[in-house]
Amino acid sequence: MIYFDNSATTQTRKEIAEFVAKYSVEKFFNPSSVYSPAIEVKNDIDNARKTILNLLGANDGKIIFTASATEANNLILNGLARKNKKILVSNGEHPSVYETAKNLQNLGYDVEFVNILPDGKLDLEDLRQKVDSDTGLVSIIHVSNETGAINDLHTISKIVKEKNADCLLHCDGVQAFGKLKVNVLNDQIDAYTISSHKIHGPKGVACVYLRNGITLKPHILGGGQENGLRSGTENPAGIMGFKMACEMMYQDFEQKRNHIKQLKQHFVERLAESNLKFIINGNINESLDNILSVSFLGVRGEVLLHCLEKYQIYVSTGSACSSKKVGNRVLSAMGLKNNQMEGNIRFSFSEFNNIEEVDAVVKALQAEIKNLLG
Repeated sequence: MIYFDNSATTQTRKEIAEFVAKYSVEKFFNPSSVYSPAIEVKNDIDNARKTILNLLGANDGKIIFTASATEANNLILNGLARKNKKILVSNGEHPSVYETAKNLQNLGYDVEFVNILPDGKLDLEDLRQKVDSDTGLVSIIHVSNETGAINDLHTISKIVKEKNADCLLHCDGVQAFGKLKVNVLNDQIDAYTISSHKIHGPKGVACVYLRNGITLKPHILGGGQENGLRSGTENPAGIMGFKMACEMMYQDFEQKRNHIKQLKQHFVERLAESNLKFIINGNINESLDNILSVSFLGVRGEVLLHCLEKYQIYVSTGSACSSKKVGNRVLSAMGLKNNQMEGNIRFSFSEFNNIEEVDAVVKALQAEIKNLLG
């Protein structure tokens, strides 16, 4: 099997899966209970919060655990939305942010969408024009899940805060965390979302960082867990596996980054040497090395995806959360033509991939596209 869809989800590290299973059996206690084994579990969760805060570059603040990044993004947007304050969201957002913003707009909230450029990054001038004294929340993705385009959070924050110091900035960091160094303090980020299953941790757990002093409307009412913002019994084993995944992503960080950079460079070189007609979407020099978006001209991406399946090669045509929708909203916002979007394939790599797999994928692409074009 060749798995090049790591932006959709990643293989859970074996040692993390084993740890989660063991923790579930041996430390199964409810962290809200008051006897000593349960209190020990609660302390484990609190230590996980501290670890994640540290890796995010935060001195303090809240870490709110959720069941997914989609839930975390919903928590932030719905929890910070105010009828008397404008909300700005980019056209390059993940569906969990974009669709939540559209829903708020339908409910009567003042929501505006900020343009993205042909390279997939945020249009900073459009942002500068739209932020004003009435803006209460800006939500911008850190790294595009479609193209890997990296947004400059420091510059974005500077623009937002200079126009309105009271405006809050949320960033969906799901595709960035563990692959880039993140510092929410230096970049003046008020809320930042990350997810376990994107970094070789267990599914069903994510979190959002929230700067101290921010008032957030509760998301789920009940027993008052997660600072009263997200009630419900915590998932201790998942949280501890998540913590372990966070730590492991930043071990030998530069070595891992160089390996993945070589994979992407080799892929691009092999494609350039082939007889395939293709377009790389976005600027490969200013995008995350883990993601490569390629439009193969003359074929449909979905058909090509299924052709690759017979080689046990697994890729995607974009966000897994949008797989049931027609078209590609983000690529369209970048200005791609229909024939380019139609042939789009997203390849996404992890440290577990290798050069030989890249060669095998390019060889399969050549054979299958030749067959499709007749």
